[in-house]
Amino acid sequence: MKSVLFFASDYKIGLAALLTDQLLSLCEEGVPVYAVAGENEQEPGLSDKLAEKAVTIERIPGLDAHARFLHLAARIERIVKERNIDIVHVQNNWQLAIVAYVKNKLRFRKKLKVVYTIHGFRNNNARKAVVAQIVIGTALFLFADRVLCMTQYLKSKFRLLSYKIRILPLGINDGFYISEFDKPDVADLKLIFPAQFRQGKNQDVIIRALHAYIKRTGRYNIHLTLPGGGERMEQMQQLARDLNVSEHVSFPGLLPKQQIKDAYIAHNIAVIASDSETFGQSIVEPYVLGRCVISTPVGIAPEIIKAGESGYLFDTEDELTDILVSLSESPELLQTIARNNFKSRDAFRWSNISQKYISHLDIE
Repeated sequence: MKSVLFFASDYKIGLAALLTDQLLSLCEEGVPVYAVAGENEQEPGLSDKLAEKAVTIERIPGLDAHARFLHLAARIERIVKERNIDIVHVQNNWQLAIVAYVKNKLRFRKKLKVVYTIHGFRNNNARKAVVAQIVIGTALFLFADRVLCMTQYLKSKFRLLSYKIRILPLGINDGFYISEFDKPDVADLKLIFPAQFRQGKNQDVIIRALHAYIKRTGRYNIHLTLPGGGERMEQMQQLARDLNVSEHVSFPGLLPKQQIKDAYIAHNIAVIASDSETFGQSIVEPYVLGRCVISTPVGIAPEIIKAGESGYLFDTEDELTDILVSLSESPELLQTIARNNFKSRDAFRWSNISQKYISHLDIE
């Protein structure tokens, strides 16, 4: 089996929670993986998780600071030689540049395969997104041997690289895989959308649809929870006041993952109103917990959501209102959809995704 050097951290983040879960899964599947990360970590306890599983990881100070290029390249070159690395998996352009330099330097002594996962490209700002796509696409054309995209939606943004691209969804943390289906209470419509309050997330669309639902039906059996923080939070709170729906909209602030999980379970509908998502954990997390998902057609949503079976897709505020009215008239459908999603959740287990990873990278 080929050996993999896995970059487990990202710019300004350090050791990332998502990459830690992927790394742990790869190790459990028997992939000979050696990991590197910067000195920081996204949240407390990630290093302890790796240590508990005896996962080998080398912490490299400054790796995520985008400085001292030659020093970092020398560290990576040493690891490649000492560990007899065959495949290097990077997560951003800085890491790609370092590895491309090392690969060129070792070109007569060692054949390295470079793999890159596209995590994002400033997709909530149209102009920046175009520039980022050009920059990332050019770099991947020149230096990557394999490109991993999380969704068909993301792949479509890099059509010229289609011959290098393989689709590999993200996994969802095992903590979201509850042992038994928790049937949602459907007496009221309980909506939730955890997200930053920033351009492109469109919490205002959901608030206005809630208001339109009350106005159209005359019913007040609806509540929306919007966990998160950010620059547009006060604006959304003011909108709720202006529409006289403040008592139907909650703003609990930033919540840790465990509380987000508990909040999903306490609600019966997850609504995602984003203009764009690279993948959409806020789509998949409630899906694997067995909850109805209503989303704009972004990220993974068009691939897993079928109307009336796993949720609904919408494009406009009016369409969202129509869906809410329909569900209020057929509340039993919420429970059917919830059970359908719970039964399909294994597609996002890290163990299953790691098997696809092994296949896509020709590791065996």
